[in-house]
Amino acid sequence: MEVVYLNCPSEGSISNVESHVMAIGFFDGIHLGHQYLLEHAKRLAKQQNKKFTAMTFFPHPNEVVKGEKNRKYLTPWSLKVKKMASIGCEKLFVVNFDKPFAALSPYQFINQYILNLQAAHVVVGFDFTFGFMAKGDTDYLQKEGLKNGFGVTVISKKTYNAAKISSTLIRNLVTNGEVHLIPYYLGTHYETAGNIYSVRTNRFGTKSMKIAIDQKYLLPKPGLYQIEIQDDQGEYPGNLRCLENGKTEIVLKREKPIGSRLTVKFLNKVSTVRMASV
Repeated sequence: MEVVYLNCPSEGSISNVESHVMAIGFFDGIHLGHQYLLEHAKRLAKQQNKKFTAMTFFPHPNEVVKGEKNRKYLTPWSLKVKKMASIGCEKLFVVNFDKPFAALSPYQFINQYILNLQAAHVVVGFDFTFGFMAKGDTDYLQKEGLKNGFGVTVISKKTYNAAKISSTLIRNLVTNGEVHLIPYYLGTHYETAGNIYSVRTNRFGTKSMKIAIDQKYLLPKPGLYQIEIQDDQGEYPGNLRCLENGKTEIVLKREKPIGSRLTVKFLNKVSTVRMASV
């Protein structure tokens, strides 16, 4: 997958861009709703014999528009790129979401980031908004599509148990420690990644390892969680303590050396009592 970084203003047609079908969204988590949207765009591209592309944004709009500091993500940047590639996206456009970009009118967004990128068709969610103060919506996008000759597909709301599948809902499940419910919305268990930086063995032979989870990952509230560890040697069950100070500690039956890179999948909560910081 090719990754193309775009800054504002994006004037003039981008060279060497073939006509394509483009999914647009922030896609944090790439949850089941996102997956449906992306797969729909992929099918359209195949039907029209065009490339399947996607457009996303970084950082999150709230970091620029609302001044949010140290935002955590369901899928930090490197994981999002990996997941987009696994879905089959052939080219990923990454727009630098800064103040000049946030100030664009809806028309300027369409002109610079749809027409100038030579998108033949765009696929968005029902609640997609764009342009200054989110004044552009799907109705406006469809009208401009008819005027300017590009197709627009709007994907309807996807729900589970009458709740809209959304990144916000999944973020709330994570922060509340309800990790066992996440697969119903995300399509898989919530996962993070980090590096082992301390190892110790207690008198019963149980291995306890402190792991530094990558800073951009959202973590569950303090408590004890049943997890599955993945590394280049396989998968292993274990428990993970999330502490009040944001630190995490893994309990496994086997030892991993300091510096080991691990993926941590959260399966269930064992206890949500407050855990002492160490």
